[in-house]
Amino acid sequence: MPLPIGHALAGLAMQRARPGFFFANRWLDAFFFMFLANLPDADFIPGLISGRPNLYHHGAFHSLGAALAVALIGAGFFRLKKRRADARPHRRFRGPAAMIFLLFFSHLLLDLFALDLVAPFGLPLLWPFSGRYFIAGRPLFINVTRSSAAGDFFPSLFNSHNLAAALREVLILGSIALAAAWLRARAGKSRRAREGKGGVSGG
Repeated sequence: MPLPIGHALAGLAMQRARPGFFFANRWLDAFFFMFLANLPDADFIPGLISGRPNLYHHGAFHSLGAALAVALIGAGFFRLKKRRADARPHRRFRGPAAMIFLLFFSHLLLDLFALDLVAPFGLPLLWPFSGRYFIAGRPLFINVTRSSAAGDFFPSLFNSHNLAAALREVLILGSIALAAAWLRARAGKSRRAREGKGGVSGG
């Protein structure tokens, strides 16, 4: 599984492609994208509470079923908020539902392409439709080493192996985030240029 920094960069890349999607404040919007991209790893929390942090990790919460459930709940919240009073009804539910699903599912896809050395290998991607575990044959990301005891779980994450994993994630996903930001900026510049030409010709 990639580290939170890798998932956050994936979320940031999606946010740069669609800035201001959830919130007008760009920092809050970016944070929410990164939060959703990391959300599946919340399955560490019940394990940490019970003293066995890995107990529920890569279980049902890393699945298509969980992605759909979170998308519906999140979109329901935004529909109730009615953040955009002038938005069409489908934009208040279908748009947020689709984006939340994609962000959550991006986490699963990255985990799918990560090296996993602990059985069961991979994740139950199609749960609840299938309990089969899936993993890519050729991983893109290095596995993360961590303790199975709650007491030293967080300190165990800081080691040279995980640093190498983090650098690989930054190289791959950071490049994608930068490309998304550049393409968005270029598109905005082209749009402003067209609007400027329209204003000149119209005068």
